[in-house]
Amino acid sequence: MLLRTLDYEEQFHCLAGRCPHSCCIGWEVVLDEDHARRYLAGDDPLSRRAAEAMVYDETEDAFAFPLSGGRCPFLDGEDLCALHRAWGAEATPLTCQTHPRFTEEFGPFAERTLSAACPAANALLLGNREPLGFREVETGEPGEEGDEWLPYLVPFRQRLFTVLQDRSRPLRARLAEFLTLCLLGDAVLADAEREGTAPEGLLTLEGGTLEGELPEDGIFPAGFRLLASLEVLEPDWRDVLARAGTAAPVPQDEALLERIAVYFAYRSILKCVNDGDLLGRALYTVFLTLAAERIAAVCGLPEALRRLSREVEHDADNGEALLTAFREDAAFDLGCFLRELRDP
Repeated sequence: MLLRTLDYEEQFHCLAGRCPHSCCIGWEVVLDEDHARRYLAGDDPLSRRAAEAMVYDETEDAFAFPLSGGRCPFLDGEDLCALHRAWGAEATPLTCQTHPRFTEEFGPFAERTLSAACPAANALLLGNREPLGFREVETGEPGEEGDEWLPYLVPFRQRLFTVLQDRSRPLRARLAEFLTLCLLGDAVLADAEREGTAPEGLLTLEGGTLEGELPEDGIFPAGFRLLASLEVLEPDWRDVLARAGTAAPVPQDEALLERIAVYFAYRSILKCVNDGDLLGRALYTVFLTLAAERIAAVCGLPEALRRLSREVEHDADNGEALLTAFREDAAFDLGCFLRELRDP
């Protein structure tokens, strides 16, 4: 199986006890079945302690370590994991071993991302102004047959990356073309779904500018209200959004905003094989990029991105709520996005 990763993944190292936003604080750890069994079967003091700490989470349909005072019960006074210290990384739950990695499998290949909610991964994403790239390695593991749309969506997404990374043009013009291409691509996918054919038209789409009068309003401040309506993971998140909603915009480095846009496009675009919602995932990409830019006015770009990633990427319901708003709420019509890009 082919594995595609971000070009900086090999540079990643967990900050452990030095992390300013530990993933062991404020995050309930859901246990995989193998590790839950290991803790239950163990007869040593630490295994018994782990077994006693486990609680069945009906929502996750799995055992979990509930937080104690907002912290994982195995986080010690030095902000290090007692399980890891005693037994090594392989003895910790799979969630802990893989974080901050997201892995999506598409049959013949898989794609892995480092979550921007992790300060160390965030620093790698925003610590370089070069266009974001990717590495491909063969894992030797057997792949499976992929969706019939993938041979067309993968090169189409690469074209989207090329548009986003064309630094001869202002970023907002690139984002507008990105949305236009995805609108046209969305129609190609709808036709392919209806007719039972391959979406070959994705490979020959022409970009350009949409004609017609745009709405008077862009997507902000409605975007801040939308984010504030979602489930909150960090207690002061709504306060940050309120301050961002009234703050004067602060110019951000377009090269870094471009890297953020490509990061979100890489994370989201191919998922349209599951529901055909290419345009919705393009709007998701642009929305989060522009939201990071606006929120950066009150806390800086790295912190704005970290918070957005945690609140949206680490809560599936929140991510789905955004996609639903983009489909159903007139305040997030494509025209409103294009107005925002034209008149920030």
